[in-house]
Amino acid sequence: MKLAFVIQRYGASVTGGAEALCYQLAKRLSSWYKVTVITTCAQDYTTWKNHFPAGESTLEGTRILRFSTEKERDMAAFNRYSEWLFKNPHKKQDERHWLELQGPYAPSLTEYVKSHSDEFDLFIFFTYLYYPTYWGLKEVGDKSILLPTAHQEPPIFLDMYREVFSSPVGIIFNTHPEDEFVRKNFPLKGILSSTIGIGIEIPGKLPTKQFIRKYKLTSPYILCVGRIEPGKGCRELCHYFADYKEVEDEVELVFIGTLLMKLPQHPSIRYLGYLSEEEKLTAMKEAEVVVIPSPLESLSLSLLEAFSVRTPVLVDERSEVLKEHCLRSNGGLYYRGYEEFHYSLKLLLSSSKLRRLMGDNGFAYVKENYDWREIVRRYREFISLVFQQVQKR
Repeated sequence: MKLAFVIQRYGASVTGGAEALCYQLAKRLSSWYKVTVITTCAQDYTTWKNHFPAGESTLEGTRILRFSTEKERDMAAFNRYSEWLFKNPHKKQDERHWLELQGPYAPSLTEYVKSHSDEFDLFIFFTYLYYPTYWGLKEVGDKSILLPTAHQEPPIFLDMYREVFSSPVGIIFNTHPEDEFVRKNFPLKGILSSTIGIGIEIPGKLPTKQFIRKYKLTSPYILCVGRIEPGKGCRELCHYFADYKEVEDEVELVFIGTLLMKLPQHPSIRYLGYLSEEEKLTAMKEAEVVVIPSPLESLSLSLLEAFSVRTPVLVDERSEVLKEHCLRSNGGLYYRGYEEFHYSLKLLLSSSKLRRLMGDNGFAYVKENYDWREIVRRYREFISLVFQQVQKR
């Protein structure tokens, strides 16, 4: 069977939950299907600047077709237009203009999907939000699966996304809260669906001593991993941590990942850069706690990776997904506001036994629910079900 994965960005060096899921699935499903990834030349989602060469290439055995973006995103102009759009009555063309401003604006990509639709048995679209998914589903919705990675945010309530969620033959959710949220806001009449998620590999021995020496991590630290930006709660986390440090014991806040905001000048806040996968997991293993301050998550790969190295988490309660992970696993605590952050963090840091128990709970949760063999089996089962439905039409 020939599958086309359509996603806004793709590559081993591209960070993002949907992008990581697409990358892992392309590698793992290629044993059973002929997979082609259809994507843009962009690496950075804030600008969509062309980074990779356009055309055909291969990455770890997966065929990739890249299409140039025709304009870069002007974030200031986009934010101004977004603020107006979300607060005022508007027309359908206003939403489509917003979609073009958001990007990645790559008409040649969607034209390729349209003109080559007969070459693929199924199209799988990643992320409901972006230009390639909206226009691509209009062309091949009758032979497609959508992985929306949806959560509560202003854009999802735009009228045009009703078209997105009514177009595919099947939808795959990452978590039950995502499933419930989408069903609450969209009818999904006649659409097949399944909640599957992502697989996690349990790492082997990690170079902890070398890591500690290299980055001179002499104090206990809590860790925040991923895109470092205000929208992910990182600015609020910095404020909370600075207040915490005024009254509590010696601990550092360490960030790793893609830096998209200015961090405050604070003696106990450090940024280590964008690390390799091995170093990232080592940083998680050596942390006392992994903090995930984002109020908007559809899965949270960082949380599952923290559990895979037996490190407990502290998460923002506003994210139903993060809260559910903590409740189902008993592997972490959640907070709402500074006071709860303060006392939850203090509790975790004051008891190595509690951290160990929660870390063990998280590890067991990942092994039971996020084994790649089971995830791949469920994907294959659902793809077969959708393909049968397509054949009947």
